[in-house]
Amino acid sequence: MFEAVHSDADSSFRCLHVSCERFADDHTWHYHPEYELAYVVSSRGTRFVGDSIQRYEPRDLVLLGPDLPHCWSDDPHSPGESVPELRVIQFSTEAFGEGFLALNEAKRLKRLLEASKAGLHFQGPTTRHAGELMRQAMEATGLGRLLMLLEVLNFLAEADAFDVLATQDYCLNNTANPANRERIEYVYRHIRENLSGEISQAQLAATLNMSASAFSRFFKAATGKNFVAFVNILRINEVCRQLGDSERLVTQIAMACGYNNVSNFNRQFLVCKGMSPSEYRQRFKRKSQQHQQYVEARLAN
Repeated sequence: MFEAVHSDADSSFRCLHVSCERFADDHTWHYHPEYELAYVVSSRGTRFVGDSIQRYEPRDLVLLGPDLPHCWSDDPHSPGESVPELRVIQFSTEAFGEGFLALNEAKRLKRLLEASKAGLHFQGPTTRHAGELMRQAMEATGLGRLLMLLEVLNFLAEADAFDVLATQDYCLNNTANPANRERIEYVYRHIRENLSGEISQAQLAATLNMSASAFSRFFKAATGKNFVAFVNILRINEVCRQLGDSERLVTQIAMACGYNNVSNFNRQFLVCKGMSPSEYRQRFKRKSQQHQQYVEARLAN
């Protein structure tokens, strides 16, 4: 869906502090002509950017270029857990003034914004500091607010610690139009709601009044992936969520996520994650323990 972005009052860009029961209910697969810097304060789930489908955790930070489709689908949170919270800054280069990016001093920033056309995912300690700078920008007013936006972008440009999200093929060949995006939104919802059962490409094609071959071409052009690969990625991401949130056997989780063949499941998981499900669970536990120790140390100080 197209999102109309309106600048805040007395500002040349928009700051949002999103807090809701579920990101998945608050927004759909959408795009807009502005750049977007998004920092997850609290929430975990699956992030969709172009043809990139990845798990995200708290302190996740991405910079998205203009007209790049995206959405966050968060996992259900347990009673007592923090509700999903997101800091968002949406801006256009017009906010910096004509000719600004042509200045020698803005070379790194210009390269950063050009790279963001495919979506950038930042990692490491960079994200925590950038999230704090975003908070300060949201609280600032007047010229100070614009300077804070430039400060956080300059910090990210100099950090140079990011991964590119969408593939080059997606950026060059994606022909999704508003009508197709509406279809993709329907397909996406259907897949998410039926991960544990059989998902029929032919049935979806018929529902959308398309032939099987036309649906296949449309889906590949709109997402950059074939239908089977897309379903598999969503299933593997759901498996990852359950590996971290429960102590159930790996085979039980695989079956609950639509895998009836354990050998095929192990093979698909290895391709997607580069490790076995058991290794993933062990790494997740170590990471959770390290985070808990860090929080306890901060509280003690």
